[in-house]
Amino acid sequence: MRSQLRLALLNRLAKSHARQQIGFTLVELIVVVVIIGILAAIAIPSFQASGDKAKQKEASTLLSGYLKGAQAFYTENSRTAATAQELSQFISVTGCSTTDATTCKGQTPAAASGTSWNSPSGLYTITYNPNATCSTFRAAPAGQFAAVGYGVAGAYNVNTGATKMIEGTTKGQTPTPAC
Repeated sequence: MRSQLRLALLNRLAKSHARQQIGFTLVELIVVVVIIGILAAIAIPSFQASGDKAKQKEASTLLSGYLKGAQAFYTENSRTAATAQELSQFISVTGCSTTDATTCKGQTPAAASGTSWNSPSGLYTITYNPNATCSTFRAAPAGQFAAVGYGVAGAYNVNTGATKMIEGTTKGQTPTPAC
């Protein structure tokens, strides 16, 4: 009888112990939520910076093409191109009429003119500065992207035939190209 009583008591304790282990306590849930919050606080800025760097690649691609166009123009004419119209003989130089990226998404890019124009996305203002020995381009973040974007600069040296691209690493600033 004692052994049956002891067995029944042990079974009852085992069942009550098993019932207490189902689910999570409030403290465990709070700890998990805090850990997820900390991870999110670390990860979200990294993802935003990645998006800004991806937008910078648009400017890098544009300036790379413009530099090749400047090289081609110099090779063909033995002088630097004075405006975007002259560059457009060798490469498509188009842009948006505004620096509002939302507006530019719905517009067809138009031919750029002069020595300053907006990128097709409207995120950058591109400035072309030609002189007898060096053609420089700067893509400065513009509009709502001005404070958070990374600038790009490039130069073509007619004496050496070398081109150089510089991608900015500080938000809101554009590097200065040097020949």
